[in-house]
Amino acid sequence: IQEPGDEDGDHTTVPSVSTTLTPVVQSPGCGKRNPKGVIDRITGGNETESEYGEFPWMMAIFRKEEVLGQQNEFVYQCGGSLIHRQVVLTAAHSLRDKQASELIVRGGEWDTQTTRETFPDQDRSIVEIVIHPEFYKGGHLNNVALLFLDSPFELNSIIQPVCLPPQDANFDHHTCVAAGWGMDAHGKTGTYQAKLRNIDLPIVPNGECQYTLRTTRLGAKFTLHDSFICAGGVKGKDTCKGDGGSPLVCPIPKKQHQYYQTGIVSWGIGCGENGIPGVYGNVAMFRNWIDQHMIQRNFGTSSYTP
Repeated sequence: IQEPGDEDGDHTTVPSVSTTLTPVVQSPGCGKRNPKGVIDRITGGNETESEYGEFPWMMAIFRKEEVLGQQNEFVYQCGGSLIHRQVVLTAAHSLRDKQASELIVRGGEWDTQTTRETFPDQDRSIVEIVIHPEFYKGGHLNNVALLFLDSPFELNSIIQPVCLPPQDANFDHHTCVAAGWGMDAHGKTGTYQAKLRNIDLPIVPNGECQYTLRTTRLGAKFTLHDSFICAGGVKGKDTCKGDGGSPLVCPIPKKQHQYYQTGIVSWGIGCGENGIPGVYGNVAMFRNWIDQHMIQRNFGTSSYTP
């Protein structure tokens, strides 16, 4: 996670190359996690590495970089989540005044350093970026943005939308999971992760979170805005710089392996410091705003409603 004012780092990746296999086309509904992945022989190397296709809503957003006057390199910008075949949810701060034409969205990504994944990635251009009208850069308030794509993703076993919670839903004390390609430590010792990683984190009630954050350099008068939700506070377990825009998801009660996206990685103090939760955009507070923009563009809300 990054602190307000920090910048996501650079992370060069291999351009996408299609392979010959085609994933099984299925529509299991939103938010369905594949806890064992979709291919037995492709596995995460340790407990924090995700399985291949485990989080099919996970999107990687790249910026186009020119090398020697030729646009031939994509550099990792931030994470996002698929909420509709043609719409991605991310953090406003992660876009850093970028124009839609400077970015691409990739679905089906897992290991950014190889082109040998079983199923082909899919890249899409962005035609419109919609940032929350009350987004405030100084404190990352209302830190949410929608990316409308030039054409829909072809849904398959490794590309599916996540579910969104009802407006104002509460997830206090739930154990949830964050995923991202961000750094594994804060500062110069951190390295970007090639493979998508994930980590289990408890949701911390906002009152408790505000109390803890007041013990940091933020000071005794710090007020935690309602547009935030907190998770973590366990030493060494946190989302880090570069994870911006990535989803925090929580299990839907009484549904097996089905998840709501409850948070969008926003900011934090350090990275995995003992007792200090990370701060996320509160998706349940943005649900009505998201619905409004989806309905305006005739996309509807069924793709992310379980």
